[in-house]
Amino acid sequence: MIAVGATLGAPSAPERAVAMPAGMGWAAPDPLIRAVGATYRAGRDPRSLVDPAIWTGPAIHVDGVSGDDSRSGLGAADGDFGDAVRTIHAAFSAGNLTGGAYRVIVRAGRFAESAFTRNGRVEPAFPVAILGWGGPVIYRTGPFAVDWTLSGGLAHAAVSGVKRVFRTDLCTDRGHFTELARVVDEAACRATPESWCETPGGVAVNRGDGAQPGPEDLALLRGFHGARFLSHAADLYLEDIHCEGGITGALHCDAEGARNLVAVGCSFRYAAPSSPAAPADAVRVRRLAGLAAFFGCDASFGAKDGWSFHEDGTPGLHVLLSGCTGHDNGAPGAQSCNAVTTHDGVRAVIAGGRFGLSRNGTEMHFIQDTRTWIAGARAQARDVDGSSVAYKCSNAGRLWLEDAVADAAGGDAPLAVEANGGTVGLRRFRAISGGVAAYSGGSVGPF
Repeated sequence: MIAVGATLGAPSAPERAVAMPAGMGWAAPDPLIRAVGATYRAGRDPRSLVDPAIWTGPAIHVDGVSGDDSRSGLGAADGDFGDAVRTIHAAFSAGNLTGGAYRVIVRAGRFAESAFTRNGRVEPAFPVAILGWGGPVIYRTGPFAVDWTLSGGLAHAAVSGVKRVFRTDLCTDRGHFTELARVVDEAACRATPESWCETPGGVAVNRGDGAQPGPEDLALLRGFHGARFLSHAADLYLEDIHCEGGITGALHCDAEGARNLVAVGCSFRYAAPSSPAAPADAVRVRRLAGLAAFFGCDASFGAKDGWSFHEDGTPGLHVLLSGCTGHDNGAPGAQSCNAVTTHDGVRAVIAGGRFGLSRNGTEMHFIQDTRTWIAGARAQARDVDGSSVAYKCSNAGRLWLEDAVADAAGGDAPLAVEANGGTVGLRRFRAISGGVAAYSGGSVGPF
């Protein structure tokens, strides 16, 4: 007889602290990596990584339905929306008038087109947190509901400036919208199921079934900026914020300065550049001298890369991805697309997470003088129109793979690990499929 409260099976393994590999050169706050078996996470409290004045400063409230931008946005306590503004950029304007760090508390809901930064014209001036309240905050660079009419075998909508089109009623295995192919004109659209084109009056769509789309069946991503911060050079914290679209990326931070960027439970998807010839990343972080830390976030369907980090002449960028994901990156025609990439002298720790299925590129590519430790993550490469590579380290970079998994198939010669001049260390690494290659002075061995 089993006693009350007893459990069957082996006891759970205790969580253990795991030290970074020697040589990482990490100069940011310790992410406090923890592991149970081969499952890794960062133990650091995300809110402790930004200016503490954010959490004691004023709170500006946003209600996208009943708010009014002529109000102050201030509440008696966090969650008091009685005097809320309507747009996120109005909250930035109100918060900037306080003269110090503040919080923007956004009631769960949907925000369209220019409601975030007024298409890049309004940014915070002080350390700030943008918090979803009571559920997800979804920002889309296009309308959430569209009126469609059937004509000539196509569905037409009077929406201008469209850059990418996705079916929201048909999702991938990973829960992402399904993209329609862009074609040159209505004749090509009629001949191509699951396609769209621009018209003099807006757009035309061929879903392939001849049916009229419902108002919310298609996401038309227009030429608006996503969550773009080009002047905000102070700490930024995001929680439960979900961005769809953006001509320079769904999240784009490019102000030079010493600061931290932290996001928790967010997603950044479907970057929609102004021109297919200049594809944009889902997450693009540049010139940040500090820590860019993401906890449980997703960067997928970037027109080029998913997660992209460059110093661009400002040394000191450190990156932490804990339990994050990135899939289906690279729009048709884009070259050298990655789920994750770092450049220059970026230091990166990737604890757990799944990445893969990018177009025309390596899933996880670390270039130049980067230092990267990947612990417990999985990369799945299926690039059938080029080289299929899970992990790649180039130039003078160093990469440590600990309890990481590679699954590379398709292409001419799929590789689990590629060292193109870089140095790759392996510890309990597992390759489900794919080979190993080292050249141009590169090496792969245990650490």
